[in-house]
Parts: sequence; C-alpha cells; structure tokens
Amino acid sequence: MIPEALTLGTALIAVAAFASGLAAVMLLYGYVSRSEEFRRLTMAAAGVSTLSLVVAHGYLTYLFVVGDYTYAYVWQNSADYLSLLYRITGVYANHEGSILFWATLTAVVATWTVYSSHFEGRGSRLAQSISLGIVAVFATMLVSQSPFTPIEVAYPDTPAGFVPPDGDGLNPLLIDPWMAIHPPITFAAYALLIVPFALGIAHFVSQFRGEVSVFDEWLESMVQWLRVSWLLLTAAIVFGGIWAYGVLGWGGFWSWDPVETAVLIPWLGLTASLHAINRYGKTGEYPIFAPASAALIFPLVIFATTVVRSGVFRSVHSFAAGGIGTGILFLLGVTGTLAIVLPFGYWFLRAEETQRPADEPWLSRRTVYHGAVLAFGVLAFISIWGLSFPVLRSAATGVEVAVGQDHYNLWSYPVVVLGLLAGGLYALLDLRRRRLAIAATGVVAVLTFLAAFVTPSANWYLSDPAAHDPLVYRIVGTASVLSIVPPAAFFAGSWIARYVSRIRGVPSRWFKLRETGIVLLHVGGAVLIVAVSFVYLFSTSASVAVIGVGEAADNPEPIVEEVPDSEYTVAVSNYETTEAPTIEEAARTPAEMLAVSEDVSLVRGEITDTDTIENTAVARLDDSDVWLASSDAAVDFETGTEVIARGPVFGGQSLETDADAYVYTDTDNMGTLEDPPTDVHEPRMVSHEIDLTVYDGDEPVAEGTIAEQEYVNSEMNTNDALIERGVTGDTYVVGQVDEGGASISIDTYPLANQIWLGTVLMMLGIAIVTIADTTVRRR
Repeated sequence: MIPEALTLGTALIAVAAFASGLAAVMLLYGYVSRSEEFRRLTMAAAGVSTLSLVVAHGYLTYLFVVGDYTYAYVWQNSADYLSLLYRITGVYANHEGSILFWATLTAVVATWTVYSSHFEGRGSRLAQSISLGIVAVFATMLVSQSPFTPIEVAYPDTPAGFVPPDGDGLNPLLIDPWMAIHPPITFAAYALLIVPFALGIAHFVSQFRGEVSVFDEWLESMVQWLRVSWLLLTAAIVFGGIWAYGVLGWGGFWSWDPVETAVLIPWLGLTASLHAINRYGKTGEYPIFAPASAALIFPLVIFATTVVRSGVFRSVHSFAAGGIGTGILFLLGVTGTLAIVLPFGYWFLRAEETQRPADEPWLSRRTVYHGAVLAFGVLAFISIWGLSFPVLRSAATGVEVAVGQDHYNLWSYPVVVLGLLAGGLYALLDLRRRRLAIAATGVVAVLTFLAAFVTPSANWYLSDPAAHDPLVYRIVGTASVLSIVPPAAFFAGSWIARYVSRIRGVPSRWFKLRETGIVLLHVGGAVLIVAVSFVYLFSTSASVAVIGVGEAADNPEPIVEEVPDSEYTVAVSNYETTEAPTIEEAARTPAEMLAVSEDVSLVRGEITDTDTIENTAVARLDDSDVWLASSDAAVDFETGTEVIARGPVFGGQSLETDADAYVYTDTDNMGTLEDPPTDVHEPRMVSHEIDLTVYDGDEPVAEGTIAEQEYVNSEMNTNDALIERGVTGDTYVVGQVDEGGASISIDTYPLANQIWLGTVLMMLGIAIVTIADTTVRRR
C-alpha cells in the first residue's frame, strides 16, 4: 500500500536521493579502488538524480502556476489573486521550496563535473563523490520535509479529499519584484561553492595519503567559479539592500539584522579565499590556507542558511522564521568539521615548516598581502561573533542580550582602515618602489590619525559611546568619520597608479582588460566604504502627522503641514484606496467554480438563458452548466447582462435539471459588472495612497505617492516609500496612511547613489576579470 505522503513529487525527490547517493558511493569506490568499472553507471545515476530534481522543481512550479492547493506547501505560499510572477516566486518563499531549488542547482553543478571532460582523473572522483554526497543529503532532507506533502497529511483534521478553493497567500513582505531575483541569485552563488568545498577536502585527503592533489589541476577553473559566485553573491546582497531600502522601509539599506549579517559572512570568506587562491596560483604561497579557505566557504553558507532559516536569531525577516530540518544542522556539522579539522590536522601533523627568505624584509609584499587577507577573516569573525554571542549567552545563562550596531561598526572600523592601508601599500610595493611606498603609507597613516580628531560637529563622531561601554567603543566611537577618507583615497589612488604603470607599453588588450577589471574592483570598494561610512552618520529624519487625509480626496486644495524641527513642509492631496483582489478579480468564471469545492461561491458571467423552475428564477451563465437561482422577487435576470453574484452552491439535481451547479443569490448579493455587490467581498489587501509634495523651504525636494498596504488576513502592513534621488543623496519619504490621517517620515541619505556606484564598479570589475581570463585560457 502506497502511503498518502508518497506523492509524485516526493517520489521524484526520493529517486534523486537514491541516485545521487548511489553515484557518490560508486565514485568513492572508484577513487579507493583506482577503478573505472562503474563509470557509465555513475554517470547515469548522477544524470537521473539531477533530472529528477529538475522535474520535481518544475512540477512544483507548475502546481504554483495553476494554483493546485492539494499540497500544503502550495496552499501556504500562494493564492489565486497573485500574479504569475509572484506565484512563481512563491515556489522558493519558504523552507521546503528554497531547499529544493538550492538542491536542484547544486545537483546540476555536481553532475556537470561528472560529465565534463575537464574533470577527469582519480582525485576528481573523490571531489565528485563529495559533491553528489551533499546532493544526496539535500534530497534526503526533502523526502522527510517534502514540499509535496498533501494538505490532508499536513493537517490531519482536514476532511478526506478536501482541496481548499484558494491559497493562504504569500507573505506580504515577499510581494516585490526584487524577491523574484534575489533568492535565485543567492542560491546560484551557493550552488557554485559546492565544488571548491569538495576540492579543498579532496586536497587534504590526498595530502594525508601522500598522493598528488587535484586542487592544482582544477585551480584555474575553480578560480573562475569562485569569481562567478562572488559576482552573484554581491549582486544578491545589493538586490536585498535595494529591496529593503525601496519597499520595506526597514531603516535604510543595511541595519545589521541577523539575516543581513549572515549573508555577509560567506561573502567575506569568499573574498578572502579569492585573494589567497590568487596568490597561491601565482607564487605557491598559502599552500594550506588556500585550499582550506576554498573548503570553508560552503560551511559558512550553511551557517548563513541556519541563521536565516532556524528562527533562533531574532530578525525582522519574519518570513524566514520557523523550523529547520535536522539535515541542515547535520550538513553544517559535517562540512564545518571537515573544513576545519583536515587543514588543521595536516598543518599540525604533516606540513613542513616554511622558511622565510633570509633577504626578505619583514615589511614585504608577502606580509602586507597576509595582512589584507587577514582583515577579511577578522571582519567575518566579528560578524560571526556578533550573531553567535547572544545565542550562546542565552543558552549558557538564560540571560538574553542583544548585540547592537556599535559592535559591528566600531570593531570593524579599525580593521577596515588597516586593510585599506595594507591594500594601498601592497599596490605601491607592486611597483617596486619600496621606500616611496612605505613613506607614502606612513604619511597617510598620520593623516588618518589626525583626521580622527577633526570633528566640525557632533555628527562627525562615529558613535556616541556611554561611559560604561567597552574601551574600544569609547576610543573608536569618538573618532571622526573623516578618518576613513585618507586611507580610502590612498587605497584607490595606489591601485590606479598600479594600473597605469602595468598597462603602459603592454600590447595585449586582454591583459589591459584584466587590469581594468582589477582596478575597478578596488576603486569600487573604496567608493563603497566611504559612502557607507558617511550615509548613516549624516542621515537626518523628521516626521509629521497629517489629520483627515480622507478629506483630501474631494478637496482640490492640498492639506499643508509644517514638519516640526525641520525646514520641511508637506502638501498632501488625492487620498485613494485600492483593493486586491478586486471583486471582479476574485469572482470565478463558471469553469473555475466547477473546478473547486466551495459551499459559498462568488461567480461572474454573462446571462445567456433564463427560465423559471418551481417558482424559482434561474439564469444560465456563459452557456455553461452553472446557473444562478433566486426566489427574490426583486431579482431581474436579463439575458445579455454581465453579472457578479455570491451565494450558496447546490448541485443541479436539487432542481431536477441537468445543470451541474446552482448559485442561490438575491439582490443584496448580486450586481452587474459595472455595479458589483462590493459589500459581499472582503479583499486580502487594502492600499491607502496619498499624493504629496515635500518642500525644503520653498524648494520642492520630493513629489509623488506614498502608500501603506494593509493585509487583512495576515494582520501585516507594508509601505511604499517615495525616493527622490539626487547626486549628493536621496530624500526618502515613507508613511503610515489611512483615511483618518497619515504619519509621514522624511529621511535624507547622503551619498546613497555612491553606494550603488561602488557596488556596480566592483561587479563590473569581477565580470571583466572573469571574461578576460576565460578568453585567454581558451586561446
């Protein structure tokens, strides 16, 4: 007997779990026995695994598109009123769907390495076995926590065979175009990191066995994969920032929320790893750290997923709260242990001590580079500790504590300054002008120190520490934000000077293109750091309450209010409300009505026939088998009229006719399409919108519409902000609006566009470097 939980989708995932597990075992056997005996079977199993997951994901997407609420996951994360974009978005809106999406992408990457002729040899079998083993864990996790669990299994009290006529809806916070691309890009970046992890682990296993490592053989390919992953992860973070800034009104681009911090940790680890592996490829330095860093990124990704999905960490990302499968925790434990214990064990037991060249000065390019790489590691640790400390403290003592923004900002600030100085010094040392480079760095360091005391007003202090705060908070917090400018300018200028020096006289256009990408990366980083440092310190906020905005709908004169403690004035006009879905959108066609099971239905259609049966007036809709019926003498069914009607649904046999269903209605529950019975319809969302103009003195600085959406079923509100962009900063207006009044906040964010400029330069830079290196390799 087939269990009710074993649906088609779950069966596909189970096949993927078995096939990927089988492929992993056969690959491991091939590695241990030095045999290619099961090569074809291995390829077939890997292919079946990936195909099963792709079909399962496609099937789940289809269920969302057509609104099949047989499955609990579909019902929980979709609804008929959603547009096609957000029905597709709902697929990865919660745990099961997002893990399935991640597992599918990971399987595609892992299987591609099995089929590609670039990844042959014994060592490759071990790396491929590890990759497919992780796919097997993902798939096994999804078998036990399947997105294809029938609703009657997930909710045992549900009557047998019951299918809800409509979904519960998508979390309102996720109804945004950026949601459509932010998670897929994030999971694509995560999926690409599976192979560097496997290569790093395979490298140390090979080293312990005294064999040649496959790490060097795959090095060039892996660097490209890491770069693409870095590009995607950067884009994902930027899109998340835009999403939070433009739509959600969470207080800017970044607030060190646990979920935001979590996604930064693998990005910092990835950045450090790229630097280490790049150095290893050129000079052979970092023989342990380079493969170890490649292996460590994937556990950092799992850690970030644990933060996002566990619900243990307090986050405004309420859509991410909830339970998490033990599979993720198992994966975190296993991959984290392997990525830490193997490199450390090899370093402790087998590694030969490297000797520093006798003529190498202590302040060499190598040591400076070490410092820059170390800075990324320290920044990642600051974030990890900031996330973990409250949880560890609560678990150990039961006392709940919070780690605020000061922890991240003030601990990170000196590390960033030192990192900029080290990066600038390294670029100048690359020009082989050692004394000049050290002297320039020394001068900039002095300027940085002096700038820390230049504070034209209290706003220039990095923070406002209290007397009982830690010493580092009191020291760094009372420094001026101007201290970031000298090292950032030095960093950008040094890399520009290095760029000019290196491309001068070099005929290769691909070399020039690659160097262009490198300089864009570093200049973009400097622009980003300065902009982020200034944007919050100099942001301003003012607010005002406007009473009676509902009257503005009929009043040609706007309501004008001065904003207290500011130079702003707001003029409010044109209050409107919009509903979603409207009654026209919510009403079903006769065919849609027959496809669902409802005791009471809202139906629409054109009356194509009328009759009277047993003193009851009836009207056929759209020549279908659905009829309206009414004993209300005031109801006038007229052929050719398009109507919307609501009422109890009865089978056609109740009036001894061949109709499939009757909807019994009356004058209060029926109207024409032009004048529908709106009182019988409760929308899911009501949006309150006002037009406004913000004046700074007599100068208009922002003009447009702000809105607040009230989601009735979920008791949640979201806001549409008005963002007036300028060269020197944004004017950001958001408000809570209803018919009675509006509470309007006006914020200014200086250098906001420079944040986007910095990230665009960085992404453009890594893309150029990747393209240039790929082209050179193919030649």
